[in-house]
Amino acid sequence: MRTDVDDHSRLNNARSTPAARLIAGALTPANVVLALMAYLAVKYTASLLAAAAWWLAALVLVVGVPYLILFRALRNGSADDRQVVRRSQRPALMASAAGAVTFALVVLYLAGAPRPLVWLILAMICGLVAMGLTTMVWKASMHMAVAAGAIAVLAIELPSAGIAAASLLPVLGWARWRDGRHSVMQLAGGAVIGAAVAGVVYGFLR
Repeated sequence: MRTDVDDHSRLNNARSTPAARLIAGALTPANVVLALMAYLAVKYTASLLAAAAWWLAALVLVVGVPYLILFRALRNGSADDRQVVRRSQRPALMASAAGAVTFALVVLYLAGAPRPLVWLILAMICGLVAMGLTTMVWKASMHMAVAAGAIAVLAIELPSAGIAAASLLPVLGWARWRDGRHSVMQLAGGAVIGAAVAGVVYGFLR
């Protein structure tokens, strides 16, 4: 596909820096999601022990299982790299991840997880679906989608923290651009999709 060629060309011509790699590594979707889940678990449970238990459950089901799907794709050749540079390889992985997170949603809901944590997971599923549909025709940044979505949720819970966290979006966007992972439009598109979906879904449920 032409877009795959363009993405690989941009990646091969990129001049990354240690700072860009550090920022992108620190703000991976997994790290961002786990941090937000930790905040919600602590805020909406009666004890730190209970919060830790729900967070660990979410770690395994919401983050761990999708990463296992990715690692399997890497082993069988259906994904070339952990960043999944080729747009053509992304829809199937996103569909599998959405299925895994939906299973996690059902398990945590039935187990009595704090409702805001459940709402967050539902917002994530909706975001994955939106990104998956978008990826059928155009590539958008998953890093930016997850970060912007998390900031939207945080802004609903604690506006001052959400406003402060929003300052990280341009920094993350620069890092992904400098690494050659995305164009400016792909970064902006991911941010808009992530913020809009998470903000609407979580805001409505809350």
